[in-house]
Amino acid sequence: MKFLLEVNRKRMLPFPYLPALCLFLLLSSICLIKAEQMRYLQESLHVEISDGTEYRYLMVENWYNDKKVENLIAKYDLPQENLVKENISINEFLPVESINDALLQGDKQPSQGFFEYRMNLIKKAGQAQGAKPMDRLLIGYCEGWKVLLRNFDKIFYAVALALLFLLVPVMKEDERFKTKDMVEATLYGKKKLFQARLINGLEIGVFTYVGGVALFSLLVLFIYGSDGRDLFIQNSREFFLFPIQVTYLQYFSYKFLNGLALTICLVFLFLFLGDRIKDVKVSFSLVLAYVSIHFLLQSLWTSPGTGKLLFLSPLSLIDIESLRARVSSPGLEGCYLLSLIIPMVYGALLWIGLWLGKRKSFSDA
Repeated sequence: MKFLLEVNRKRMLPFPYLPALCLFLLLSSICLIKAEQMRYLQESLHVEISDGTEYRYLMVENWYNDKKVENLIAKYDLPQENLVKENISINEFLPVESINDALLQGDKQPSQGFFEYRMNLIKKAGQAQGAKPMDRLLIGYCEGWKVLLRNFDKIFYAVALALLFLLVPVMKEDERFKTKDMVEATLYGKKKLFQARLINGLEIGVFTYVGGVALFSLLVLFIYGSDGRDLFIQNSREFFLFPIQVTYLQYFSYKFLNGLALTICLVFLFLFLGDRIKDVKVSFSLVLAYVSIHFLLQSLWTSPGTGKLLFLSPLSLIDIESLRARVSSPGLEGCYLLSLIIPMVYGALLWIGLWLGKRKSFSDA
């Protein structure tokens, strides 16, 4: 079996494919980073230091409590509909932007502390079921981790695209290499070859995913630094009203495991299509149709019911942050738990489907 795994691995992942795969993932990572750098110049969400000074050395870690928040509100006359970032001190930019966004979402009572006000906003959004109140927040530089989280779904899509072209034709290799009759003539040939292809498919899927994420992460952290991994994600404007207190490193670990579970699910899906459909072009067409329908529903959804349908699509679960805002979920923690469980359930069902589809041919061997 070991020899069969090695031989089949070389057939599924020939040497010329390795440089092409690495080049594709490298170019994808570079394009995402360049797009992120352009956003710094075009959107007020980011800060660009025009004199070449390193932003990370100006943004020191600092605790913000109600007193400091009230001072910032008075200093910058918050809230403002059009807050000009050039008018904000660089070391106060992050908290000012986050505070201003929160204040624009409702009316703050003069006697109410800001973090209590923030908790009330979270409760109104239905996201704070048993959430721990926050009475102060550590602000600091963590751009590298923000870039990673903002673009994690995109690098996952790049990995999924690479796997699509690699794994869909795998189950039809006997017909491509004219070895079908020889395999079917052996007593254990079909069963062992089927097992080897499942194992090799998982190996290549995990290798491609881990390699793609590692390459992108190393490039991002090399450019932006790894500072801030121990800060809470509420340090970011995008997560300022997020009720669960987790660090950037913990949240990145969740995203990594989520993507890994989805990758394994997609590996079984591609192998299942390659096994059940004779024409490889039809398999590609079905996958492309699924992707098109998924993104069409995602862009045209009009109700929470339509949003819940997206929970059934594995591709939605890599971007659970936007999906959770569209549906009335039983609990925020439940959304994140489902994003790990659903891919595993889908993967198990596809594996069972593959095995049952092959069992009759095994008994006929």
